Amino acid sequence: MSNRDVKTWVVAAAVCLLCLGCASKKPVSRPPDLSGLEQADARVLQGCYDCLLDAHATYRRIGMGAGRPVVLARLFETSILLGLRHKELALDPSEFFDEARALIKELPPETEAARYLALAEAVPPDDVGTPRKTLAAFCRAQTNSGFAAKIDGVLTWLNTGSLAEPFRQYLGLAVDCGYPFRARENGAPVRLSRGVRQPPAGAPPLVAFRTANCDTLNQPVLYRLRADNQNFIEASLLLARFDLAVIDQLGPGQAGPRLDESRARFPASPQANYLSGSFNQSIGDCDAALAFYDETLALAPLHESAMLGRAICLTYLKRSDEAIAEATHMIALATDFDGDAYYWRAWNRHARKELDLARADVERAKQLKRNHPEVLTLAGEIEYDQDDLDPSKADLTNARNQASGDMNCTAIWYLALGQVKRLDPPGAGKLFEDAMGCYERGVVAAGLEIQRLEGTPNLDPAFKARRIASLKEAIQAATSQRYAAALNAANYYATASNIAAAKRLIEIAAADPTLAEKVNKLKEWLKDK
Repeated sequence: MSNRDVKTWVVAAAVCLLCLGCASKKPVSRPPDLSGLEQADARVLQGCYDCLLDAHATYRRIGMGAGRPVVLARLFETSILLGLRHKELALDPSEFFDEARALIKELPPETEAARYLALAEAVPPDDVGTPRKTLAAFCRAQTNSGFAAKIDGVLTWLNTGSLAEPFRQYLGLAVDCGYPFRARENGAPVRLSRGVRQPPAGAPPLVAFRTANCDTLNQPVLYRLRADNQNFIEASLLLARFDLAVIDQLGPGQAGPRLDESRARFPASPQANYLSGSFNQSIGDCDAALAFYDETLALAPLHESAMLGRAICLTYLKRSDEAIAEATHMIALATDFDGDAYYWRAWNRHARKELDLARADVERAKQLKRNHPEVLTLAGEIEYDQDDLDPSKADLTNARNQASGDMNCTAIWYLALGQVKRLDPPGAGKLFEDAMGCYERGVVAAGLEIQRLEGTPNLDPAFKARRIASLKEAIQAATSQRYAAALNAANYYATASNIAAAKRLIEIAAADPTLAEKVNKLKEWLKDK
């Protein structure tokens, strides 16, 4: 072997040894990047929607690398929690539930991950932002599947599951609260308590929030959650719902600002938009209410309550063509509010003197809303205008016989007018006197309500002023009607030769200067009687 060959062999051998040496070294093992994990875990327990989103983003980031086994269960749980929160806001939960579904195959079989997801998907969506038919179909499907009858067993299983306890508590509350009137496993229907629930001792905000949003809202808990965490906008939305429930007694409270911030954070929520429409309608601003109802319907086209709110507000705004069109649209969709749709369409057609069309609508409303005093009263008015006096008397009498019928002054007035058409002076006189008493009771009731409003501390000044002004207008109108009823009663009693009654009632009518000419004529006639 030549010197050159030897050198070549030595070099080659050295290169081979170098390669073998490199191959024998083990790769450097780097620990997974778990930065932010503790903060994410804390954010989940804080419970707000933005808190859950922050945690979810952190788990996703960690899960893209070597830390995936560490966060896999956390990512699954948070995806389900976000899907449930979307349901609570009447938003589409499918993005988060689909993500949870994709993770199931990576989790250990003993976790029974698919079972958790199935429970979350069986939780009904929010009943304010979800169309009634959609919600009814959802619950009917769960009942037909037998799920509702198994809930007690499901809750027992959740208590012993392998995933995090706060997650299991939240899911259990969502299922339990979603079916408050379910049949128990033994088949006996039991109406669960609809009172205020208290969070378990030491419960994190996540669990406290879901407890407070079960059955009757727990205001103190929601106030505390909102005060402790400015990102907990969902608590504001629930508090606004409570404000709306008591607005007639306590005024709007903070409903307006709470709904404003709820819409700003959740602009796609039909719940936040519908409640904003309902709020503005309640305070007498139908123009603003219509905009929110329109937005609700853009998000949830089958939202019956928003359609009904539109029909009512359009009626109050005297936009009868649009009101009739909205009611007709509701009827075509066969909503749960068909009776109301027929009523408001009849109301607008009656106002336009389209009596035959109004009569057909109110007859249908009577079938769908049996013994409803407002429907019966409108039916009696329409029938009176058509000179169909027997049905008119029957419907108006039925309306007067309903609860608080002694305050249905319109029904009593039209009953009196019917007796005038029947040429029954004594009957007309008696009914006009009854109407006079009804209007007087209305004046007293409105006066007492003004006193209550004036004596209620911390009532929104603008709301108080609007409500008092409206009540004063009602008092003025009822007072005028009272005097008119007294004059009519006096006239018909005089025609029936009931002179004493006529003289008594004409003195009441004389208090209205606008009736002076008619009062003086009747007094002159009665002078020598």
